[in-house]
Amino acid sequence: MTYLYPLFSGSSGNCTLVSSKGGTVLVDAGVSCKAIVGALTELSFSPEALNGILITHEHSDHIKGLSVFTKRYKLPIYSSREVLDYLVRHSCVHPDCPLFEIASPTEVGGMLVIPFDTPHDSVHSLGFRIETEDGHSIGIATDLGAVTDTVRTGLAGCSLVMLESNYDSAMLQCSSYPYHLKRRISGRRGHLENQDCASYLVELAKSGATQFVLCHLSKENNMPELALQTAYAKMSEAGIGAAEFSLQAARRSEPSPAVAL
Repeated sequence: MTYLYPLFSGSSGNCTLVSSKGGTVLVDAGVSCKAIVGALTELSFSPEALNGILITHEHSDHIKGLSVFTKRYKLPIYSSREVLDYLVRHSCVHPDCPLFEIASPTEVGGMLVIPFDTPHDSVHSLGFRIETEDGHSIGIATDLGAVTDTVRTGLAGCSLVMLESNYDSAMLQCSSYPYHLKRRISGRRGHLENQDCASYLVELAKSGATQFVLCHLSKENNMPELALQTAYAKMSEAGIGAAEFSLQAARRSEPSPAVAL
């Protein structure tokens, strides 16, 4: 059995656990070490038993707890060369942790991790396709300003997809954010808007995906109910009934219900 556990999700910190028959990996460590260990313990996982940590990119809401966590647990770290260089230069990982560039399909804990580029304003941003020994494919894309052909290729055929639904356009425009920040968020290297996320969910559903987790929702410019409502409406317009798929919005500050495959 394979499980996806969204532990924390949002601009205040992101961390996801994927567990299969072969092993267990953490995707990002954007909350404190204490919070990560607490969540793992709550789910009956030992940090020492993890097979590695996949890092999507170097923004603080994805690596905030990495320095302390890797000081306690000398786990392998997998990311792009640019991100690994950043982590070393800024002392974000313990020197004893093995670092592995992931630029092509790589086995981690019995799972095949296939990276793909996501358009985001970082030194390098990745999404991950994780293929398990029991034949399941999980796609994770947490930060992206647009759905590119590369993203489509990376997520094509996944049965479970964790996808960013960061903001609602009207809420963003009416927010107190300065103009330059609004432009950054809504740009093609920023974050994914609810309508764009929902439209892409329809594409994914038509290509075989049946389980979805909306992630990285903005605290200021979105609401879980709004993101879910937008997604359900797009699916309904496309003739895809609610009984044909499962959908949840990942919680910000506590583990969300596990998704089983």
